[in-house]
Amino acid sequence: MFSKNQFKPWAMPALILSAAIFFTGCGGSDDPEPEETESPFVVSLAIQGSDNGFTYYSVPFEDVMTGSLSAVGQGIEQPGYYDFTQIGSTIYSIGGLDDVNVVGISKNEDGSLEQVGDISFVNSLSDIIKADDNTLVALELSATSDQVKFHTIDINSVAVKSTVSRPVSDLVSEYSAAYGGMRISGDYLYLAYYVSDPTTYNTPSTEQAEVAVYSYPAFEFQKIMTDSRVGPIGGFNVKAGLIKDEKGDVYALSHSNPANGYSQTTKSAGILKIEKGSTAFEGEYFLDIEELTGGKTTAHLMYLGDGKAFAEINMADRADQARWSDGPLRSAVIDLYAKTVTYISGVPEHAGQGRRLAAVHDGDFVYMYVPEATGIFVYKMDVKNFTATKGAEVEANFVAGFFKL
Repeated sequence: MFSKNQFKPWAMPALILSAAIFFTGCGGSDDPEPEETESPFVVSLAIQGSDNGFTYYSVPFEDVMTGSLSAVGQGIEQPGYYDFTQIGSTIYSIGGLDDVNVVGISKNEDGSLEQVGDISFVNSLSDIIKADDNTLVALELSATSDQVKFHTIDINSVAVKSTVSRPVSDLVSEYSAAYGGMRISGDYLYLAYYVSDPTTYNTPSTEQAEVAVYSYPAFEFQKIMTDSRVGPIGGFNVKAGLIKDEKGDVYALSHSNPANGYSQTTKSAGILKIEKGSTAFEGEYFLDIEELTGGKTTAHLMYLGDGKAFAEINMADRADQARWSDGPLRSAVIDLYAKTVTYISGVPEHAGQGRRLAAVHDGDFVYMYVPEATGIFVYKMDVKNFTATKGAEVEANFVAGFFKL
């Protein structure tokens, strides 16, 4: 089953991808506070209007496992095309289409929300990641520009501190470089990308993985790391091609899924490793996802800790996947160290939304929405025991973000 509002790149104005708003705790106070936050969960609900555009309502909920979750008469309203990411206690709203700006959203001690900063850019940002406790790094990688731009942003004021431009020709000689993922580890910034035709969104080059290495914090181009064991890293709009563990090792996910934008598949799917401080893929490490799943692949990864990652496994062989469908999916846990894949029982097969994963990790559990034939429901998944419990029904076209305070 595929969602009726599944993303198609050629229909971007009509199907607006969205907002994921993620909150983590508030600062302390000398005044007495309640033992628990009254509404610890925040769900960003996407509602489609009569003009086919979407408005997102980020709403706090005390309980997400019973009743229904509705945005009627409440929540922060955000119309337009946005991609949201959370770093620390601030949410960063990344605008697209006509709104190429970034706004920080933080939580006050009384539980209300406020906006911090408002930065405009020439092109929409591909992503924002944390560099250190004071600094973010934002990336402009646009098919309309011949420059890769790295912006450092003050994490407190949400203001640009510096901008460095490097030529896109360092990455590709024709077509354009599409964003796959970005991480900083040691003295390097790793930028995963794949080659894309900006007119057709076809992927003419899928013979190897490619990750650009830049020095950090100078952003001097160092080299392109390649590996022919798999195809390109990452996929269209998923932003999960690179994840990093506690040791600083970076793991690179390759799938070449038609369901996530690829027009061809020529290599196996799997996960490669970049050891902290290295400028080459680790030659002895390979997690063969296809072998572990009987020929299946995954485009979605969320790092949980201790070498484990939550994953959404595409249950259709790549030859049978509908392009841009982002499904059908099953939830699982991948152990990057032990090289195992374990499915979570009790979660029905479902479709994704072709963008960042809307899920929250809380202790031994992952909360995520799952679209079913009768509606959209919350599932609480035990990532230790690999079981799930069905929760509240969601009154929205889809869920853009799922978080806990």
